[in-house]
Amino acid sequence: MYGKAMRDTVVVGDVHGCGAELRAMFRRLARREATPRVVLLGDLLTKGPRPDLVIEEIIARRRDGWRIDLVCGNHEPRALAAIRRAGPDGDARHLPPRLGEMVDLLADADLLEEAEAILREAMRTNFVRGRMPYQWTAVHAGIDPTRGFDRTPPRVRMTIKSADGEPDWWWRYDGADGLLIVGHRPLVNPLMLMRGSGRPAVVAIDTGCVYGGALTAYSLGTANFIVVPSEQPRLFNFRRRISERPNSSAWRAASAARGRTLVR
Repeated sequence: MYGKAMRDTVVVGDVHGCGAELRAMFRRLARREATPRVVLLGDLLTKGPRPDLVIEEIIARRRDGWRIDLVCGNHEPRALAAIRRAGPDGDARHLPPRLGEMVDLLADADLLEEAEAILREAMRTNFVRGRMPYQWTAVHAGIDPTRGFDRTPPRVRMTIKSADGEPDWWWRYDGADGLLIVGHRPLVNPLMLMRGSGRPAVVAIDTGCVYGGALTAYSLGTANFIVVPSEQPRLFNFRRRISERPNSSAWRAASAARGRTLVR
């Protein structure tokens, strides 16, 4: 899809502090291309065991010439607030347990200042957009399909998620805003919804790494998923984490041959 001189753009789903898996993902991307462009879809540091390694990997790869763009997820504001509340000494005693653990790990690695800078950077960017190989937008959670992308408030783009028993927003999306690449809603497998032309319209790549699923990326150049199995214990039954197609939807999920193309 891309010319030989153009570097690929790879969008990576919710990391959630899974630093070992992010390192493995970056190593796989480095074997494919020396200096790829990477978009991280947000929720970088909370919940998982190695937020310090997430920060280290972003800094190291940028130093090596990678372009890494950050998209704000719904967890970035609370992570930043926790770091600021802890102060330069990393006093996490009055923080909720998970946020306190995150601060402790960053403080032990002497990375509080770097983490704050990266979170502030992410919070300045609600989405990343491109036009190669066709129009695409990477955004953390998605859009209100009744409003379209531009009229969906930024906070909704970071947080939209269907209630239990209701179909996910993407089944009602009309495709007018091009390909939307999203995370936020953990699924057992990455999901690709197709247009009649064969182009993808929605790609959902939060596959619950922090819950024992996988860290998933999507290559715009090859239209393939890149999947790194999680090293975390499974915390709930992932077989129930699917997106069921309502009868009223005109979209179709990609075939197993394309929608589940995995590079391990």
